[in-house]
Amino acid sequence: MLRPVSVITVTNGGYFFVRLLVEKVREFIGDRKYEIIAVDLGSKDGTSAWLKQQPDVRVIRKRQWFTSQHRHGENAEEAVRAAKYEYIALLDSDAFPIQPDWLNLTVDKLDDENRLAGAQFDGKHKGNPYGWYIHPHFMTFCKSDLEKLIILRKVRGHDTDTGEEATIRVLDAGLKIIKYPLELCSRFVVGHPRVPTVSAGVFHAWYVTRLIKEKSTVDQETGGAVTRENYQYPLQDLLRKAYSLDY
Repeated sequence: MLRPVSVITVTNGGYFFVRLLVEKVREFIGDRKYEIIAVDLGSKDGTSAWLKQQPDVRVIRKRQWFTSQHRHGENAEEAVRAAKYEYIALLDSDAFPIQPDWLNLTVDKLDDENRLAGAQFDGKHKGNPYGWYIHPHFMTFCKSDLEKLIILRKVRGHDTDTGEEATIRVLDAGLKIIKYPLELCSRFVVGHPRVPTVSAGVFHAWYVTRLIKEKSTVDQETGGAVTRENYQYPLQDLLRKAYSLDY
């Protein structure tokens, strides 16, 4: 029997990718029971209105003034607590499944020893002795592990990334993680030699969410290699053509 799953994302705009996420989850969910929970932090581009019209999406709306105290990890944790199913698939709002085995490779492999599965990101952060972690753009775990093995918020400040605490706790407990490497998604290469990527059947655009809210910061960090004009918009055009999208 296929395991039911609660698919969770946190968004603050980015209608194009949020809609694509929902549509691709539907396409590649198979016969299993599922729900989609979207934590909306005050989208003003039509994202919120579209999500509310979707019968398989439950929207948790956060008032704009309140979001300064609640970051991505905290919002994701709130959605996990509200989830109907034990198995959780967390996706960034600019990520989406691109092949039907994305949950077979992750959710369906979780057991008493393997408590976390998803995309491996190599990062030498001060607070993480392992040098890698399961990146929150695609990670799967059990709801019952929240606050025990699974912590999504940054409890070590800037010494770890969102969700990195989960990797540390699972490994420190002597348990196992199912990890899949990040690979360049050559089908949609545009404007940058290392992104977008695919891992465990999930595509991740990278930078797009930040370009919406932190355009100048991304521009500075990448030396202009990643902008809306040379990365986000051309990538969206490629995706429209590949998937025959009319939005």
